[in-house]
Amino acid sequence: MKTISAILTNLFFILNMALSQDGNTPTDLTIDAASVGGVTLSWDTPENYRKEWISHSNFSWQGGIGASSAPAFYCHKFPDSLLAPYHGMLIKDLAFVPANELGSDSASFQPLVFETDSTIIGQPLIPDIAGRTNLVLSAPALSLSDNTTIAGAWNTIELKDHVPGYSLENDIQPSSYVIDSTKTLWFGYWMYDYIDFPAGADTGPANESLGNVLIWCPATGCFESTLNLSAQEGLDLNFDWLIALSLVQGDRSNSQREILLSNSDFFQTSNINTGNEIVYERKDVNVKMGPNLTNTTLQPLVNEGRDISNYFVFENGVVADVVQPDYSNFSSSTREGTILGPRLPGTYSYYVRAQTADGLSDSSNIVSVDISNNSPGSFMLIAPEDNALISVTPSNINNPNTFIWTNSVDTDGQELYYFFEMCKVSDSEICFDTTMTERIYQPTNQSIIDSFSLGSGEFDFLWSVQVTDGIDTLFAGGEDDSIRYFTFSTTQLGVDPMHLPQEYSLKQNYPNPFNPSTTIKYQIAKSEFVNISIFDLNGNKISNILNQHSRAGKGSVSWNGKNEMGQNVSGGIYLYTIETPSFSKTKKMILLK
Repeated sequence: MKTISAILTNLFFILNMALSQDGNTPTDLTIDAASVGGVTLSWDTPENYRKEWISHSNFSWQGGIGASSAPAFYCHKFPDSLLAPYHGMLIKDLAFVPANELGSDSASFQPLVFETDSTIIGQPLIPDIAGRTNLVLSAPALSLSDNTTIAGAWNTIELKDHVPGYSLENDIQPSSYVIDSTKTLWFGYWMYDYIDFPAGADTGPANESLGNVLIWCPATGCFESTLNLSAQEGLDLNFDWLIALSLVQGDRSNSQREILLSNSDFFQTSNINTGNEIVYERKDVNVKMGPNLTNTTLQPLVNEGRDISNYFVFENGVVADVVQPDYSNFSSSTREGTILGPRLPGTYSYYVRAQTADGLSDSSNIVSVDISNNSPGSFMLIAPEDNALISVTPSNINNPNTFIWTNSVDTDGQELYYFFEMCKVSDSEICFDTTMTERIYQPTNQSIIDSFSLGSGEFDFLWSVQVTDGIDTLFAGGEDDSIRYFTFSTTQLGVDPMHLPQEYSLKQNYPNPFNPSTTIKYQIAKSEFVNISIFDLNGNKISNILNQHSRAGKGSVSWNGKNEMGQNVSGGIYLYTIETPSFSKTKKMILLK
């Protein structure tokens, strides 16, 4: 029984964790399912690192687009009217899909994020590509030629604060840019040095003037256009660029102010200072569409700039799993989770800690569960009937005998194994057994003769079946029909069955399941080299227990549950295989720990 001091200590520990939790700590840890078959856990991403992706794209691949080798800013535009839900969030990463159909393109991609403000007189209403007066974030240029960019896949790069007046190479500090929803955001990449169709596009339809924006900068100055407006005459390019921007929760402590949303048209063409009308001349820049890449598989998005490297899942105070954040899609879900494998009955407590740039976070809330095992469901023996007579003749000596039973069901979802046993009824019982997942066993008459070294006569046998989930074991038929008997007669063969031609066989190990050792019996029809090895379920060799020339007839070998280094192996299912120049066979066995 716990002392008062121990209880108070535990309460203090839990309270202290609750009070010390900050924006770096996973929250709302829950047990979604729990049984001996496994435990499913989920939790909320720490508030400071909850990532959302904003984009006008539908994220479905269409193909590549090029623009006569002319440099341009391929971008998405988010005006103030669309930024209100993201006010105060911190911009982290830019993701995009480049396309290169011919494989010879040297295209370069310079990630850039611009901010414009229509309320400030004289500020450019479009990204200032040349002067960079409204550039807020950047990243190192990426290229297909130097393998820093992967064609036909999502590429994610962490954005850096742009230092006004400095080159982009000097932008090394991680983004501290917090969205102001009274402004307009432009995010994408400046693309240059290309020859084919390097810009990835979705399947459309386009979000006109939002998801398909192009900023052209010929000698006469930069101007805004769209993919549709810049397309070759008669060519319908109704798509958006495959671009996305990641956001995380920022510090809103200094953002408690009224947000004024502008309804003005950002495409205004009048100079506010002079009142003179400015006409932006649409240059005839040919945009061309590459072939659809129907055979291209887009790789999952990998966020190389994520702030949470791992989640550590603790079970009873010990790390039970290490989980990497799921950035494989653009879902804005803030839940993470894991599935722990089979558990023995008992009481389990869990908490989660996040590894961030600030170090290991505080612990999440603690959750506990009591796991008990549900025994396999009852099942019945079907055939052969009790006291059946099996008569062996020269014509049926190689025919199978069918032993069959009903299925058992495990409500915990564990795999069930049936243990079939057949014994010769005598003063000293001799038994044969095998383990299987099926509900039928079909030994031939010859194999029964060989297994029990039967001569001519009538022999009484009993047979039974047990089922196990690895924890609990149950006999078929309960108390009333757990064992059945049959008589096996060889009197009609006319000769001693033991003098009949030998055959090849690999017997089921006995005992099975076993701990610490088991015996494997085999039979070969002629003298030859025999190899018997143990493997795990992944096909890795654990031990070689027989490797020699053997005489025709029966043999046996034991395995002590150790590998070739003499180390004890863990409990579980293993495979054992016999190999000869004329015969090979594999069976399963269960090592209990």
